[in-house]
Amino acid sequence: MQWRYHFTDFRLGRLLATLPMRSVSLSDVLSGAADGTGEIPLADIVQRADPFSATIPRRCCVWAERREIDPATRLVAASDVLWGGVVKRRTRSLLGRSMKIDMVTWASYFQSRLNGDGYYSQRDKFAIFRAVLSAACDQPPVDTDPPGFYGNSPHTALLQAPLAPTNLSGVLADRTYLASDLKPVLETLIELSASGAGFDWRLVPVMRTPGDLTTFAVRLDLGYPRLGRVAPPDLRWSTDKADGRSRWGYVSDLTIAEDGSAVANRVTAVGAGTGPDQIRATADSGQTSRDEMRGGYPLYESSLNSSTSEDRTYDTVYGKAMGALLAGFASETTLSGIKVRGDLAPTVNSYALGDDLTIKVGEGLAGTPTTFVGQLTGRTIEPPEPGRTETVTLDVQGTVTP
Repeated sequence: MQWRYHFTDFRLGRLLATLPMRSVSLSDVLSGAADGTGEIPLADIVQRADPFSATIPRRCCVWAERREIDPATRLVAASDVLWGGVVKRRTRSLLGRSMKIDMVTWASYFQSRLNGDGYYSQRDKFAIFRAVLSAACDQPPVDTDPPGFYGNSPHTALLQAPLAPTNLSGVLADRTYLASDLKPVLETLIELSASGAGFDWRLVPVMRTPGDLTTFAVRLDLGYPRLGRVAPPDLRWSTDKADGRSRWGYVSDLTIAEDGSAVANRVTAVGAGTGPDQIRATADSGQTSRDEMRGGYPLYESSLNSSTSEDRTYDTVYGKAMGALLAGFASETTLSGIKVRGDLAPTVNSYALGDDLTIKVGEGLAGTPTTFVGQLTGRTIEPPEPGRTETVTLDVQGTVTP
């Protein structure tokens, strides 16, 4: 395995440098924002590539390319861009002759953009999502942009075909957004995707032309009710090393948490208005396939503290209540800190955020041998380096025990 780290100009998409990094950790989450870190050695040979101009915080981007090298020919057998984002901070050390880089994923950028005005009546949720995101991709013009770009580099042209298919969710919604609310776009996108039954989204770094380092871009994926493959037979790991003989990956560590402390089976949300005119909506488990009260559970109620006067339609308020209800159910049992090898099957480039993973846990931790199936909601990749193999830490949510 060989990892390379490419740095580009955010606005123009120009390749600035390809630099070595060590102690790298790259995190990503489904339908949200994450971060990464790495350290660039400031040896003389590295300084010839001008790492200082290539890593300016907020202005420069990072693309982590994982390449598989054929040991016989020493040629590149496969290449994947597994992480991309923006440099936000750098710290230089004189004694260590190194520069630490703190990075954020592409989704994080939209926490630094504010909503404009938007009025949507019975519009598909995916159409609303794309419209909000598209507006947030616009950039003021700069004199050095090539003709026709006007500040919209390939990196921020997220909705440009074929990087964003025009699929629809089939779910209509009402939304009103006002620029005067001064609300970050990322918060709007997360709330929209979590409302009602919810849907998944991810921003995926890609190289549009394989091998051409000037064609980095970001693809928007939207999936209703979810993204990813459902329980594929090739994505499975076990805590028992003996299972490796039957094509299971090996789990060296994991944590199982069953936490009902924040789970309610009736959620009430409020929106705009006061007194009897205030918009109010309640969602309970009886409106889902999981009717807990009839199944013997006591009533657990909660109010949605995130409801605000910005929620101006009943659809918005009810969607938030139902979204919180379902999110609570999905998060009650989670597997986290699942440590696996990224260079052994199933390899890290064979699965993506949103896919279902199958995890077999021995009786020492589960009481009896138990197989968990759940959606991959987050992962952290630690690329290989001397003394360290390629390691991936996985988070799985909404697990079930078949």
